[in-house]
Amino acid sequence: MDIQNHYYGHSAVLAAYAGLPRPRHMAGLLQHGWTATSPVAAHFADFPNVGVDPSIRRLLVWSHHARGWNPADEERSTTAVGAPVLYLERLLQEQGWSRSDSLGPVFIPFHGTRLVRVTGAHADLARQVAKVDGPSTVCLHHEDLTDPEITDAWAAAGHRLVTAGRRDDPHFLLRIMHLVGNASRVSSNRLSTAVVYAAAVGTPAAVWGDPLTFGNQGAEAVADLRERWPEFHTADPEDGSRPAEDAAEADAAATRLARAELGADALLDPAGLRAALGWQHRNPGPFLQYYAASPVAKAAMVLGLTQRSAASTAAMSAGSFSPWLWLRNPLAAIPRPLPEGLPIPIATEEPLQP
Repeated sequence: MDIQNHYYGHSAVLAAYAGLPRPRHMAGLLQHGWTATSPVAAHFADFPNVGVDPSIRRLLVWSHHARGWNPADEERSTTAVGAPVLYLERLLQEQGWSRSDSLGPVFIPFHGTRLVRVTGAHADLARQVAKVDGPSTVCLHHEDLTDPEITDAWAAAGHRLVTAGRRDDPHFLLRIMHLVGNASRVSSNRLSTAVVYAAAVGTPAAVWGDPLTFGNQGAEAVADLRERWPEFHTADPEDGSRPAEDAAEADAAATRLARAELGADALLDPAGLRAALGWQHRNPGPFLQYYAASPVAKAAMVLGLTQRSAASTAAMSAGSFSPWLWLRNPLAAIPRPLPEGLPIPIATEEPLQP
């Protein structure tokens, strides 16, 4: 019922798993990334009425066993269905896929958005990564590729730059899986979705290096991530290495945690997934929500005609949100035609060259 359901190729992967030739409109909202807080507050704030009656429209989250929130504390009902990346893993394994170390080290810097920029010494971080891991494959967010300060910093340190594409590219997740599934290690300077993905598929993953500055978030936010999810962080934030005798045990613990955070225990069979997403049959309701009601609901939030909850406001970039930032990009939330389906059989894809 909203464009976020189709971010990062999620709906395309789910459609392939469900046995459909291409995505359909969902009867509800789908969590579109790992979050350290409640996905209800972080991802569904613009639609406060969705989930009130889950028989009509559901809030589809990845897991009810993530450390960052408790579903029992929510005023709205949520349905755990597992993360799309785990459905992609199943599809790939059916084709005989398995992970490898062929790419060497991969670093995925914590990225900004069109609303909030990551600031700090990008060049120092790039040199730090080169010192610890050597020249690496560095996957930059597509919007960061438009910033010469960021691209020049990583290229000058000897790294190979790639990107997974725009968030509305249905092949995005296939490229991310190629990276995290073929890396000798995946690292980032902040805990983020890609790190959790890597650990979930058994790739060594770690958070280390200068976290830089994101919006108004201070050191407290970074410290909370390290304290709540220590399995993903190295003991020394400045040094990405772990003692060899501890590495295997630490990687196994990170994998167990990642799969819980992504909802491995909530994965559905194709028929169950179609039912959860409202894909058993054609229904005009989600279509009308997607093209008419959802844009109006978002506009009402931006213009202050509808109020977000206190939890939702707190979850949005630690107070850095401003309606004026959204109004600089008035077309960003405009509904677009649904993405095409994925080619069968499913395979990972090389990331894009900037």
